[in-house]
Amino acid sequence: MADFANMPPRIQKIVQAHIGEDEHVHLCVLGRSSLLRPDFVFITTHRVLVLDERYIGGLTLSYANVRCNLLFTEIRGVKLIRHFKHRLLRQAKLEISVVRNVHWIDNINFRSAQYAYACITEQLREENGIL
Repeated sequence: MADFANMPPRIQKIVQAHIGEDEHVHLCVLGRSSLLRPDFVFITTHRVLVLDERYIGGLTLSYANVRCNLLFTEIRGVKLIRHFKHRLLRQAKLEISVVRNVHWIDNINFRSAQYAYACITEQLREENGIL
């Protein structure tokens, strides 16, 4: 798990732009979409927000990309998945299902993934009354 204050300033600004004034960040988790570019996962009071950094022209110019911005009212289910490679590396994958799509957040530290799963399911119970 990570602390919101320790996130890169660009990522913090984008998160603040996407969340409302009445929202606050419950949990920050880092996943790895590739070797050097992590996924920044933020679980707030109303949504799951996943950001990553992309690079233009090599490693000199970068920008932040919003991979998914899911409100808890849109989420139909969440699963914590551990395949053989995840067990070897002590990692996990979160699978978040919405009406016609599934979003994967892969290669998260297993303990962080457990906290994220618990936080999302708790928020789903409060928001939707499901699970």
